[in-house]
Amino acid sequence: MSPGARLWVRLAAGAAVTVACLLALAPPRPSTHLSPAIACVVGLGCGVVLFVLAARRRPAVRAASRRWPLVCARLAVFGLWAANEEVVWRRVALGELLPAGVFPAFVLSTVGFALLHRVRRRVHLGTGGAFGVLYLSTGVLTASIVAHWTYNVLVGVHVERSRA
Repeated sequence: MSPGARLWVRLAAGAAVTVACLLALAPPRPSTHLSPAIACVVGLGCGVVLFVLAARRRPAVRAASRRWPLVCARLAVFGLWAANEEVVWRRVALGELLPAGVFPAFVLSTVGFALLHRVRRRVHLGTGGAFGVLYLSTGVLTASIVAHWTYNVLVGVHVERSRA
């Protein structure tokens, strides 16, 4: 199977797991502390800060010019990927573990997130921890989704620029 086909299979499987989790489970949620709009702005800032810390450079986003359909498709894939992981690791894993206490729920969901990633696990431990803190502190899952999406987009742009 080609790498492109494997990516689509992983994305479809992740979306299926996410939908199944949302339909089958109703885990507890942390208390909401910010409005969804403000939480999303905080998530955007968090994603940028995480990229700067991980890449040790400022984001350099360039104009896409003629490739808008490809850019939009990539943004959608990054968004779906971030939403899938945040629902599974923050909403479901962290939420299901909340009755055991906030700290154990945070630690176990963050470690699980990092272990699921095959490369740069220490970076994923840090980003997963940041996404978990964001969800717990705002009480708004979309904040961690926006942070994760922003981080993924900036990493994708960075990788593409380094290959060029």
